[in-house]
Amino acid sequence: MSWVTVIWSMVASACLTLAAVHLLAWWRHRTDWAAALFIVSALGAAILAFTELRSLHAQTPWEYGVVLRWGHVPFTVLFVALVGFVRLYFRAGRPWLAWTACGLRTLSLVLNFVFSPNLQYRQITGLRHVLFFGELVPVPEGVTNPWVLVAQASSLVFVIFAVDATFTVWRRGDRPSAIGLVGTIGFFVTASVGLSVLTFWGLMRLPITPSPYFLGILVAMAYEMSAEAHRAAQLADELHKKEEWLDLAADSADVGLWLWDFKTNLLWVTEKARALYGFASDGQIPFETLLSMVHRDDRDWVVQASRKCVDEGADFRHDYRIVLPDGSTRWFRVLAKSFLAPSGAPERMTGVSIDITERKRTELELQQQRSELAHVTRVSTMGELAASVTHELGQPLGAILRNAEAAELFLQAPSPDLEEVRAILADIRKDDQRAGAVIDRMRSMLRRRQLEPSLLDVNLLAGDVIALARPEADARKLRLALEPDRTCLPVHGDRVQLQQVLLNLLLNAMDATNAAAPDQRRVTVRVRAVGTDIEVAVIDNGHGIPAEALARVFEPFFTTKPDGLGMGLAISRSIVQAHGGRLRADNNEAGGATFAFTLPAAETGTPGD
Repeated sequence: MSWVTVIWSMVASACLTLAAVHLLAWWRHRTDWAAALFIVSALGAAILAFTELRSLHAQTPWEYGVVLRWGHVPFTVLFVALVGFVRLYFRAGRPWLAWTACGLRTLSLVLNFVFSPNLQYRQITGLRHVLFFGELVPVPEGVTNPWVLVAQASSLVFVIFAVDATFTVWRRGDRPSAIGLVGTIGFFVTASVGLSVLTFWGLMRLPITPSPYFLGILVAMAYEMSAEAHRAAQLADELHKKEEWLDLAADSADVGLWLWDFKTNLLWVTEKARALYGFASDGQIPFETLLSMVHRDDRDWVVQASRKCVDEGADFRHDYRIVLPDGSTRWFRVLAKSFLAPSGAPERMTGVSIDITERKRTELELQQQRSELAHVTRVSTMGELAASVTHELGQPLGAILRNAEAAELFLQAPSPDLEEVRAILADIRKDDQRAGAVIDRMRSMLRRRQLEPSLLDVNLLAGDVIALARPEADARKLRLALEPDRTCLPVHGDRVQLQQVLLNLLLNAMDATNAAAPDQRRVTVRVRAVGTDIEVAVIDNGHGIPAEALARVFEPFFTTKPDGLGMGLAISRSIVQAHGGRLRADNNEAGGATFAFTLPAAETGTPGD
């Protein structure tokens, strides 16, 4: 067997081997179009090698011309596939150069079958045999076809395209790829085209055999793709390790990780997340399955919050309930964020889920205990007002008794004055309503109740508390005033608890003025808007707060009163903080102290009852 046959058979076999190996790899990832183009290039180079081998053993000019004509088909396939590979794999090279090169190459293929015997020659007059790898091989002689310039122009544009792609990859910073692959493609294509042009125009006497050059290109392409596969394998291994670390960290923190793919509408979840939500250990999880598990009272707002996260890119940070397959209900805190595809469309949402059922149960127990303690404090506070409230009730009740006795005397007369009786009855009804209002205020403060948050007008709330404390203020000969702000927005909170806070601050302020002369005792309740908050301040002209006690006045069991428990201000502060506000204490420059609490103003709504 001759060296020509051995070498070209090996070139064809090597190209087929590369095609087969990468075909198996591509079959598992059929969306990798760059790999598909490499396979097409390898097949084209193998067929080109076989046609060249056939031309090197041609016996007649006619046979040589036919083989040369059909050799344009695999060459064109190889040519176009290489251009596409560079564009897809490196995302480099100007598109208009790629389209121009492919268009000229396609045009030359069409012209190749228009002219006879082929694009290179109008007529092959004979074959001259030259020594090539120790063997005599035919080289054609004949009349040149000027349309061959189209094919040579396409090759020239390809060289320009390869050089342009090389510089693009180089500027991008990927210099090894620029030198190793794009540069190799440019070098071998330039060498092949240069040799073909020199041979065709008679400057050299050698057969036209570009397939070995393209084998060099394919080897460089295969090396680059193998190196990338190796890097991908290393990256996959690192990702696997990091995933194991992440799973360990998630298990340690008792959180589940998940990903919602908007395209497939499926959830990817970790094993911990499957366990938390009660999902099976395997199988796909549609998003609707998770949504159907959300508690029916939470489902609507969860859907709205999720849609806002997807549409506006807002973070999802919410607590909601999940009904597990066994019927039990669990609380979950979910932190999630949506991500966009390169096109700008929402692509996925990733997040973590934390089971906070025990935390919620503890919070509920603490809230109940705080309510119990607040109730005890209210009872204690109302005990302080017992004498003044009794006095305030005594007045309308005494008036009712006297009016009733007077009415009885009028009715004993032979001709009773009915108009006078009607006036007496009207007074009785008025005094009864007055006594009833006092009892209602006391009952609302004393009864045990659950939180009932609503929209509240702070001016009305302060007025109700002042009306309750007014008898005590009158008994102490203290001037109690209200400075309302009719322009301030309502707040969202529990009426009784906020009344308790204000009443406690009022009684403390009254106590602070005991040392002042009766005509100098003064307490003012001022309501005003401070930015986006509503402030309620209780201002007195008493003895003020000692400097060493100012930082501790809100501590539990700390008190400056001889008979105080030290829980009133601590409970008041916890109530205000539970409403999203802040309670502070300051000494006034002119004497006395100011206790003020701020609450966030409600943005919309109408004050409720």
